[in-house]
Amino acid sequence: MNWSNYSSLKSDGNASFAKEKVTTREAVAEVTDDDGNVTTPAQPKEEREFVALVQKSWNSATGEANADSKREYSLSDLEHEKSRYDSDIARAKAQSDGLKAAISDFKKV
Repeated sequence: MNWSNYSSLKSDGNASFAKEKVTTREAVAEVTDDDGNVTTPAQPKEEREFVALVQKSWNSATGEANADSKREYSLSDLEHEKSRYDSDIARAKAQSDGLKAAISDFKKV
């Protein structure tokens, strides 16, 4: 995801976060043998909820809508990615400050 486009995509209705649900196990009915003994116990359906970034997309050749793309995110995923970008900014700022000092010294020669 190019996060610099997120606000624009969101305002255009082309990206949003949504709660999603996925079935991790279908329900299983109890199975008994001819004598009434349980051979397979009943198991309930299991589902998992998560938050996904949902993005709309279109076929560039036909202009028809494709199925929405969905990517699961957690708050810690987003915070980690932001931290990584913030670290990149800090390193770039340090490089820029070093170059500023070098340019100043160069002009003195």
